Amino acid sequence: MQILKLSNIKFEKICANLWTKEKINLWTNRKIKYMKRILLSLFLLSTIFLSCVDEKYYKESQECNILVFDIQGQINNRIIEGGKTDTGIVEVSVPISLDVSNLTVMSAKYSSLAKADKDALKIKNFTNEVYLKLTAEDNEVSKVWVIRVRYADAPLQLAYSDMKTWTIAKDENGNDIKIGSTYAYFPGETNIFSPWQHSAKANTLTGFFSVNPKPDVVSSDYASIETKLYPIGAMMHSAVVTGALFTGKFLFNYSHLPNGSDPNPRKLINFGTAFYNKPQAVKFKVRYKPGMVMKDGDARDILQNDALGRPYKDSCEIYFMLQNRNMDNSKYYRVATAWLRTGDSIGSFENESGFVEITLPFIYGQPSAQMLTEKPYMKIGGARGELVFYRFVQNGTSFDKIQMSEEYAPPTANVDNIIVVLSSSAYGDMFWGAPGSRLDIKDIEFIY
Repeated sequence: MQILKLSNIKFEKICANLWTKEKINLWTNRKIKYMKRILLSLFLLSTIFLSCVDEKYYKESQECNILVFDIQGQINNRIIEGGKTDTGIVEVSVPISLDVSNLTVMSAKYSSLAKADKDALKIKNFTNEVYLKLTAEDNEVSKVWVIRVRYADAPLQLAYSDMKTWTIAKDENGNDIKIGSTYAYFPGETNIFSPWQHSAKANTLTGFFSVNPKPDVVSSDYASIETKLYPIGAMMHSAVVTGALFTGKFLFNYSHLPNGSDPNPRKLINFGTAFYNKPQAVKFKVRYKPGMVMKDGDARDILQNDALGRPYKDSCEIYFMLQNRNMDNSKYYRVATAWLRTGDSIGSFENESGFVEITLPFIYGQPSAQMLTEKPYMKIGGARGELVFYRFVQNGTSFDKIQMSEEYAPPTANVDNIIVVLSSSAYGDMFWGAPGSRLDIKDIEFIY
C-alpha cells in the first residue's frame, strides 16, 4: 500500500509538472506572437521614420521653395525655382471649361518647416497672378512666388506615356522616395506635372520597387511592372506585392495599410487625372508573362477549385477609363472603357524586341450584355465588387475619402477625367498574385 501511495504522489507531481509546462508553453507561444506584432510594428514605424529623415539636415533650413502646387482639373503644371534671390514661378494650365476665378487648390507643399504668408488652399481666384511669400525655417531667408494660371488646349495624349522619360519619384510632400541609396522613379521630368505614379512610398516598407524604368533610367525605353513575394508581409496578410502604374496620386497613410485602423489600399490612391478628349481607341506595345504559382496575402498557394472561388492563375490588367465627374457630385459617370485582362503570355522576354503592339477600342456607354458576360470585370464594381473609387476632398492638410457610386454615362457625355491602370496582377489590391508575373509596356497612344 505504501508503494501504491508513493506512486500516486509521484503521478500527481508528474501531472502537475506537465500541466505547468503546458501552461508555460501556451503562455510562451502567446508571448512570441505578441512580441512578433510589436517587433513588426516597430520595424514598420522605424522604416517610415528613416525614410522621412533628411540625412543632410543638421541646422535650421534656409530653403523656402514650393515643392507641390496642384489645382483640380489642371492639364499641366511647372515649378520654376530659380536662384535663392529670384522670384519663384508656378505655371498652371487649365482647360477653357474651368472658371479661373473659382478654382480649387488640391495641394500646396513647401520646403521643410517653411511658412507662407497666406493659406494657399483657400485661394480661389486666379484671374490675375497670385503672390505668395515663403519664409524659411530660420526666419531670415524669404522668397516671393508668383502663381500664374492660364488657359490651354486640352492635350490629345497623356504626357510621358511613351515611357521614355523618367524622374526621381517624390511623395505627396515633395520629398524624394528612396530605399537606402536606390531611388524610385516616375515617368516625367523634374518640377513638371506628370499624370503617372506608382506605390513607391509603400514599397519603401518592402525593400524593393515594383515599377522601374528599363533597361535603366538613363536609357529608359519602357516601364517594367512586377509582382513579387514579400514573406514578412504574411504577418499582415500582404505577402504579395503587385506592381501597378496608374494615373493619379499615391497618398501614403499608415491607417490604410493591412494592419492599420482602416485597412483599404484603394484609399491610398486618388485615381485619375484631368482629360478632356474622346479617343476612338488606344494602342501600345506590351509583353507579359504570368508567374507560376498564384498566392494570397498569407503567402499560401491558391489552387484550382479554390474553396473561396479565387483565381488560381494570374492575369495582367490594362484599362483606360474615361469619366465625367461633374455631372453629379455624388457619382462618377463612366463614359467609355478600353480594357485588357489576360492570363496568356504576350510577346517574348528573350530580347528587347519581344514587344507586341495591341490596339484596344474604346466602348462608349454601357457595354453589351454579351460583353459583360464574357468580361465581367468591366461591370460597374468589377467582377467581385473590387472596383471602388473614392473622391478625395480637401480637409485642412488631409483628405476626406468619399466612396463614389458609379453609373454608365450616355455615349454623348463629355469627358473630364481618365483613369489608367497598368498592373502585373489583376487582383493585386486584394494581395492575390503570382510572384514572377511581369508586365512591360511602352508607346501608349490614343487614336482619334
